[in-house]
Parts: sequence; C-alpha cells; structure tokens
Amino acid sequence: MASFKQAPLASAGQYKAAKEAFHANNVGSSIMNINVLSLTALTAYAIYAATTGKRRSSPIFDSATTVLPLLLGVTLFATQPSTFNAVLICIFGLLFNPTQRALQEKRYAAGFTRPSTDPAKSKGKWLEESDSDEEPSQPATTSVPASRTGVTLPSEVISASSTATSPDLSVEGSPDRKGSSRRRRRSASPAVDGHTAIDVMETPEMLANGTMLRQQQAYPSPLQRKGEKTSTGSSGRLPFLSVYRAHMMIMTIHCILAVDFPIFPRWLGKCEDFGTSLMDVGVGSFVFSLGIISTRNYTSERQSGNSILRSARKALPILALGMEHVSEYGVHWNFFFTLAILPFMGALLWPLRRRGLDWTILGALITAWHQFFLSFSPLQAYVLSPIRQGLLGANKEGLASLPGYLAIYLLGLATGQHILRATALGRLEKVSGKSSAEQAEERYRKRRTELALELFGYAVAWWAMLAVCRVGGMGVSRRLANLPYVLWVAAFNSTFLLGYLIIETLVVPPHPVSPPCPPLLEAINKNSLPLFLAANLLTGVVNISMRTMYAKWYTSLGVLVAYSGCLCGLAWMWRRWRLRI
Repeated sequence: MASFKQAPLASAGQYKAAKEAFHANNVGSSIMNINVLSLTALTAYAIYAATTGKRRSSPIFDSATTVLPLLLGVTLFATQPSTFNAVLICIFGLLFNPTQRALQEKRYAAGFTRPSTDPAKSKGKWLEESDSDEEPSQPATTSVPASRTGVTLPSEVISASSTATSPDLSVEGSPDRKGSSRRRRRSASPAVDGHTAIDVMETPEMLANGTMLRQQQAYPSPLQRKGEKTSTGSSGRLPFLSVYRAHMMIMTIHCILAVDFPIFPRWLGKCEDFGTSLMDVGVGSFVFSLGIISTRNYTSERQSGNSILRSARKALPILALGMEHVSEYGVHWNFFFTLAILPFMGALLWPLRRRGLDWTILGALITAWHQFFLSFSPLQAYVLSPIRQGLLGANKEGLASLPGYLAIYLLGLATGQHILRATALGRLEKVSGKSSAEQAEERYRKRRTELALELFGYAVAWWAMLAVCRVGGMGVSRRLANLPYVLWVAAFNSTFLLGYLIIETLVVPPHPVSPPCPPLLEAINKNSLPLFLAANLLTGVVNISMRTMYAKWYTSLGVLVAYSGCLCGLAWMWRRWRLRI
C-alpha cells in the first residue's frame, strides 16, 4: 500500500510500467453480470420514452436521461448493477402512465391528432440517421398541405396523397416492373458520408399511398408545418435502431477513457486470451452494428455491383485511424484495419448471396470452419504463443481473428435485412369496410410484431448455442474471435435490439410531443466517426495532463462527466452538418 501511495512521484518510465500492469491480466466477469450491467441502456431509454408525450426534448434532458446513466453504470454503480437498474425502473414507473397511453392509442386510432406546433417556437427536427455507405440520391418530393387550423386530419393527408405517387420499396429479389420508375424507389433516403442508414421509405411511420401520416402528425418538420415541399423519405426513421447505435457509441467513448481510472472496475476491461467483459462484447457489437447499417448496400444488383469500389473508398479514413497506434491485434495490425476490410469482404461474398445462400448461413459456415481450424490445428496455440516471426507472425492475432469478425458482420447483415423487410410497408390489398390508413396501421403493427418475434427467435437460438459451447468446455475469446465469441455477440445484440423495439412499441405514445429517438442521440449518430476521433484526442489529452491511475473516485467522476459533456456538446454543435473525413 505504501508503494501505491508513493507511486505518483515515480518517473515516467515507472508510471508507464505500472499502468501496463494496471491493464494486464484481466479475467473478465460472467456473461450474466455483463448483461445486467448493460441493461442500464434499456432502462435509461425507457425513462426517456416515458416522457415523450409530456415534454419537449432538450440536449440537457437527453444527456441526463440517456447518456449520464450509462456513465454512472460503468463507474460508480458497476459493482451494483441490479440495484442501479432497480432505481431506474422505479423512476420509469413513476413517469409512465399506461392508462394515459392506452387513451392516447384509442384517440389516435379514432383519427385524432395532435395540433402542430408553432414553427417559430418549435426547434425539433428529425435528423437524418448518420454514416451512410450509399452515394447521395435525389429523392422525390411531395407537397403536404397544412390545415388552416393547424391540425392535420387523416382525411386531409390521404386526400393530398391522391396526387402523389405510391412508392414501393425494392427489397432484395423483387423484380423490376416496366414503366414503374415513378412508382418505386430503390433507396430509402439520401445517403451520405461513411456508413449506411437504415431509414426505409415505407417505414412504420408511413401509411397508405406513400403518405407519412404517423410521423408527420406526431412530429412534423419545419418544412411540413409550413406546407412546403419535403422529401418523402426524410422522416422515415427507425428510432429504436438509432438509439441502439448511439448507445453503443456512447458506451464506447465512455469506456476508452474510463478504463484508465480506478473508478472503472478492472473486470470490465478487455480480456487478453479468454474471458468475457463489457469491452470485449463492445468490440464485437461495433462489427455487428456495421453489418446492420451496411444492409442497404446489398438490396439490389446495381448497388452491390459498385460496392467493392465504394467499400474500398470508404475504408480509407478507417485505415488512417488504424495507423495511429499498435494494439493487441499485432505489431502492425489494428482493429480499425479489421473494420475497414469487412465491408470489402462482404462485397466479395455477394455472388454467393445472390445464389440464395442466406447471410446467416454464410456467417454460421464461416465461424464453424474457423473454429474447426482453431480446435484441430496448431493455429490457436500459435496465435496465443509469444512467437512472432515474419510479417504474418507479427500480426497473427488480427489475421487469425478476421474470419470470426467476418461472421459477426454477416450476422449483422442478416439482422439488418430482417429489419429492412419488416419495416417496408409495400402495397396494400383492398379490404372492404376499411380505409387505407386503417389497413396500413394494421400492416404496421403486424410487421413490427413479426420483427420482434424474429429477433426473439434469433436471440434464443444464439443463446442456446452459446450455452452448448460453454457446457462443452469452449471458452470465449475476443482475441481469436472464436465460435463462442461470435455466438455471444450475436445473442447480445439481438436481445438488446429486441429490448429497444419493445420499449419503443409499448412505451412511446402514438403521437409524442418529443421524438422517440432523443435528438442528442440522433446528433451523435450523424457524426459518429468525427465524434469518435474527438473522444480519442480528448482521451490522450487527459492522460497527458494527469496520472489517471491514481485519481480519487470523485476526481475520476468529475473528469469523466466533463469529458462526456464536452463530447455531447460537440455532437450537438455538429448536428446541422455531416462532417466528412
């Protein structure tokens, strides 16, 4: 203990050695403990969702409800995650009124809508979901007239839609129809920057004949409130997916600095060879999310034909990040290299997908083949040994784990396709006695239920297979990206996607005052790569400015709160732009 107190006076070399020992030999924690700790993300979003019908959102409120709880969950309350989540659930119970929500649902079903707000006073706007891998397209525009009374009635919107075309989302495998170019759109929305945004044209927020009844009534944009022309796809968002992606980024930027402080438990850091920890599942979740948002690249032969060149071009900024420092993936290899290569490899596998081989099957075959070589060849022993001969040996961890991360990426693609198909409204069959809006509402509910059941089925399957692997004595290894690790990442992300979807469906009212996805989280999604770069720079500044390993808990928490607030402020400042890197 005496040496620990005197350690801050040690030389820089001694401090560096002590910090390496501080991060080394982490054995991780149980999967159940990690799941309970991660549950903070869902309970925090539930609190926000319970207030969407009661108040307008603000960046401070968004941060207090959806960002700060995640930071507290991995620091002060990391050793008591069940208690912390119980407190958050109690707060949610005080805020959520199921009777009032049921009444709102009945009013919405009966055709009542919330009066649109004053354009001069309303600051809310649906931000485009960020990081699209698609090139910008030119969406069609329609004019949505505003009611003179400020209330957009269903009859008015449906009447206005009679002059508009009926878009039909082109999902994979659907044939083109001659002369239907004005009636269908292949992409959901303009895509920009570096990754794909899944904002489908006929989303649940859109009703019959290409009309966005639910979204435009619930949270109209300034252009819609003024009755001006607006993109038909600009409001089609998947809030639960946006929250999922933003929360993953928030947890990442919190952990990369918090891991240097003693307030962050050691068992949450990365394990070296075998083990499970929060940061281990975070690495795989990054890859899984990348697969989800890349789904739209593979929805047509035309798009996928250029995906190899597009993937190579979009990978350049990520490759540049990988040049920054040496990591545990090898002497020269970095995890950013893996992220840059995966979309390129997915494009190479597209011909197999076109022949009917599902992404899930491809991912399962790759991880099974990878595990076979790890178990029945000297590969695993060689990767875990200190031997490093030649260029391949120097980067053996990154190369050996690449098939496993490719499998995770493909399973993410499969999940993204389920989301894409489940949220595409398509054409409606005429049913006597029911209006188009009623049919669309029923179709919306049915498909959301189907998506929830699909996610539930996949989650149960992945958890069951992981249990079989663990019973069989197979350890989880992020370093190898072996079969149990792939199953764990797929099960974890499928479960939490289902959780976000359930909260959005059951808690968010049908016509909320504030948007289902906090605008601050939308802002984080919009410039996630620049924000991640800023987080790395701030992490370096903090580590240069102070000896984080010896900081008191209150100093650590103060620095982390200031760091988190600074990054949220940057995201909010950048929300009107999409920064290109």
